[in-house]
Amino acid sequence: MIINNHRQPGRQRTRRNARVRAAAATAAAVVAASCVPPDSALGSERPRECVPRIGTNQIILPLPGLFLPLPSIKGLSEFDDLPAAPPAVELPSRVDLRDNSGGFNDYAEFALAKGSLYTRPRNSGAQWRKVPTPGCLDGHIVSISVDSNMAVALDSDGWIYSLDNLLSGPLLWNWTRSYGAPIWLWPGMRVPAEARALGRWAISHRMSASFVDSKGYKHPTEAGLVQLVSLTGGGSRIVFQDPWLPPDYSYEIGGPLGGRFISESISGSGSVTFVMNRYGDMFTRKYDLDLAGANHIPGRYTWQEQGDLPSAPNQWEERTNPAYAAISLPAEDWRHQPKIPGEVTARISISQTGPTMENRELRVEGRRDGQTGYWHKDLVAEQWDFTPTGLPLAMPVLRDADPLTDQSSVDLAPLSNVSYEGSLGAGWTARVDNFDWAQTKHDMTLIGPSGRTYTVRMYTTDGLRLEPRGVGLDTTPRRLEGALDLRGADPTPELAELIRTTLGGKPISEIWIDATTGSLIVSPAVIFAPPMATLRRI
Repeated sequence: MIINNHRQPGRQRTRRNARVRAAAATAAAVVAASCVPPDSALGSERPRECVPRIGTNQIILPLPGLFLPLPSIKGLSEFDDLPAAPPAVELPSRVDLRDNSGGFNDYAEFALAKGSLYTRPRNSGAQWRKVPTPGCLDGHIVSISVDSNMAVALDSDGWIYSLDNLLSGPLLWNWTRSYGAPIWLWPGMRVPAEARALGRWAISHRMSASFVDSKGYKHPTEAGLVQLVSLTGGGSRIVFQDPWLPPDYSYEIGGPLGGRFISESISGSGSVTFVMNRYGDMFTRKYDLDLAGANHIPGRYTWQEQGDLPSAPNQWEERTNPAYAAISLPAEDWRHQPKIPGEVTARISISQTGPTMENRELRVEGRRDGQTGYWHKDLVAEQWDFTPTGLPLAMPVLRDADPLTDQSSVDLAPLSNVSYEGSLGAGWTARVDNFDWAQTKHDMTLIGPSGRTYTVRMYTTDGLRLEPRGVGLDTTPRRLEGALDLRGADPTPELAELIRTTLGGKPISEIWIDATTGSLIVSPAVIFAPPMATLRRI
């Protein structure tokens, strides 16, 4: 979903306020209409029908800077109009971490108890109150995740139910069961079955003003994005589900250490994903469909070096004016976070602390000197601090974690054992070993006519699709966009000749790849261009 929370210049504020008031009125009408549920709830093969299919996600135009976030109608007093939590319901005294039992944004905090969702203003210590929820869903929520303007709740069958407008007062909150393309209208999706355990999935709702790419260029991001991130493949795969993408599990964030790191838990916030293994080793990565280079509608990308091009003043100028820096590819890799100098659990959390994508705080439940609480630090900080809470730990301490040792390479997932080889023509052979399509960087071996070998880089990103497809690789081609980067190889005359004759004279050459379980068909990134190589499975 495209969203925006930036303020407009003063001369535009009156027009924007009028648009926002109209949007708020529309949202209020949607909320009112959704309060009368149908008289039945469906079984596990479909989401619960009393949850509306249409909410403000489908009604209010997702145009940057025009409507969102919506203003509250009556402000914080709207919380007082919600029913108080029953005395018998046990609710937390504080909410410090975003996980599948509770969460927060800058405006409100939430807790799950006995299948129902409760809320109060953030850091208020006020009485907990019940979130209005369709009758067939209330009492049947098994996990939640909150980030920025949205929450997602799952029932026991893993169906996704979205709660929107959480940066506004509760009068504008509304539920929808729709999720997936076209434009958030698909009649329901589930989180992958393997990811439905606590700590194995999270919502990530980007509303950042800017981000810095892998080459250090700053980019405005008026358009936002929603995705769910889920652990599959025993913890070594990360599926992401965007409500504007086809309703499948085909999109992934390639995991740390070449996809071999086995994550025990995951959290996400504003397109930054945070994972931890059972030894307490942690990685973070800025990544979503737009950052990866797959969405050419709002984004302009390049695999080439850009020199000293300036950053654009807004996303429209960046998309349309080549005088400004494009988004550099490949996308930024995983950041290996420093180990925590104390006891930890696998209960991790990342949250937004400022206007840019780099403004994130990591939190990890744990213990120091016998005191329970949470460890925390900024995304790029090197030192962890500890805040004691005195609360019981919600998860067990990771007994195998050694705070003084990097254990990130212990118990890795196996290599893919999917390798390809084929001719590039003119006596050249290309080979890719242990190919993992979800990774953005791959080692390729070139063997020249002389018999000399060259290790080069092949970059890839998954392409934008309009139709659902299967998970991973199969016999249906998966279109990847990418580039061959020969700059790290020895600059011999035969390599220079390959660059001149086959790669268009560029040591970084843009390519398209049609990947299947049987072959990689590599073509220049030019419409109707014939393939330059077909690499067969070996």
